[in-house]
Order: sequence, then C-alpha cells, then structure tokens
Amino acid sequence: MAEVDLIPAPDGAGPFAAKETVGEQPMFTKVRPRRGFEYVSEQIRDALADGRLKPGGRLPAEREMALIFGVSRQGVREALRGLEMSGLVESKPGVNGGVFILPGDPGVVTRAVSDLASLGALSPESLLEARILLTSDVIRLACERATAEDFQRLDDDITKVEQFEDSIDEVGAVRTIRVTHFYTLLAEATHNEVLVMLMNSLTDVVQMRLNRVGPRPLTDVGAVRRKLLKHLRKGEADAAVAELTAHLKRLEGRLEERENQMSSAS
Repeated sequence: MAEVDLIPAPDGAGPFAAKETVGEQPMFTKVRPRRGFEYVSEQIRDALADGRLKPGGRLPAEREMALIFGVSRQGVREALRGLEMSGLVESKPGVNGGVFILPGDPGVVTRAVSDLASLGALSPESLLEARILLTSDVIRLACERATAEDFQRLDDDITKVEQFEDSIDEVGAVRTIRVTHFYTLLAEATHNEVLVMLMNSLTDVVQMRLNRVGPRPLTDVGAVRRKLLKHLRKGEADAAVAELTAHLKRLEGRLEERENQMSSAS
C-alpha cells in the first residue's frame, strides 16, 4: 500500500493537502453529488425491501414519479431502465400498461455470474473450488431430504445422458444443456431454492466454457452418475461427494487443457 504524506496545502486549499508518494495522486477528491436517478432507484428498492411495494404492483406514471421525486422525467426513465435490467420491474405498453413489479427472477444472478466469468473476473480455480464446495453441501442435504420422486428424476436424467453419450449427433449447446441438467435436479433434491439458484449460476458458467472450447466430452458421465445416485439412495454422503469431486476435477482438467490449446493457437 502506498504511503501517504500530509503536506502544507496551496493557498485557499485548507490547512493540509494529501499527496501519495506513488503517481502524485491526491488522497482526497471533491464530493460529487449523486444523480437524481440513483435516488429514485434506491427509494424504489427500499420500498420493495420493506414490503411497501409487492410483486404485481404498478408504479405511478412517469410524469407523476418525476413530481414525487423532484427529478426530471429523463431521470425517472434512467432509474426504471436500471431496475428493469436488474429484473425488478417490467414495462408493459398499452392502455392497461405501465411499469410493474416483477416476482423474483433467479436468472438475474445466473446472468450476473456468467457476465463476470466472461469478463475474466472469476478465475477457473475459484470457480472449481466454489463448485466443489457447493456441490458437496448439496449432496449432503440431498441425502437427508431427497424423496423417491427426486431419485427417479435423477435416474431418468442419467438414462437420457447414457442414450446420447456416444452419439455424434448430440453436439454443441443442446448436448451441453442436457448433460449439465443433472446438477439442477441434484440441487432441487435439497428442496432449497437458494441452493438451486447458486447451482444454476455456477453450472451456467461451465456450459459457457464447454460451448466456447468444445472439448470432446468425458465418456463415463453416465457411469459416474450411476455410482453417485447409488450412494445417494443409501445416504452415503461422503462417498457421493468423493465420486463427484473427482469427476469435477477431471472435467476442469479437460477444460483447461483445451483452453490452453486454443490460447496457444491464437
């Protein structure tokens, strides 16, 4: 961390000014007033948080909101645009249209995580570690909570994977989605919607990487999942965790190998 020296300020700048020893950058800068749309967005979010606004509710008209908040109509539009991008509101045209509060959309989290991964803000090492930790907890909870119906859905999904595992016709995004759907079903077996949301977020990143590099898929996916399901049915959480952890590490190795090959070729 750069050291900071307080030195006498130029006339009219107060008793002291701050100077960093690296880059001659000032320690403090002038306070910038917040823009109007930020206040609008914040107040709407607060109203959602404390229950004054509820899903399905309609916000006042744009002109009325401008008067309520004391900002320009452009400021209201910017606030609503940001809230819509966040999945909190939806604009509907027509006589009975307006801006409506949406029910929660877990897909917003998935898209945000995918965007961060696309920008390189999330390292493959961190993603793998997070996926192993999350999947391990999901498996342990599924061992306690999974119903006969949950087990059957997992079994049926494994059968589908086995049917096209060696098929050359099943390629690209369609194959990737089919192969990774197992993780959604596994998370759903916990009956915890937050874990489902988090699992889907990390799985979406894996789908993105698979589609980008197109590695030859692992050929024992069905067999691995059969072993995993057998452990789940018996409540053998530790064995199930070990089975899937080893699989995830092998998949990550395959992905990294292919990504390095593509990087060297470019």
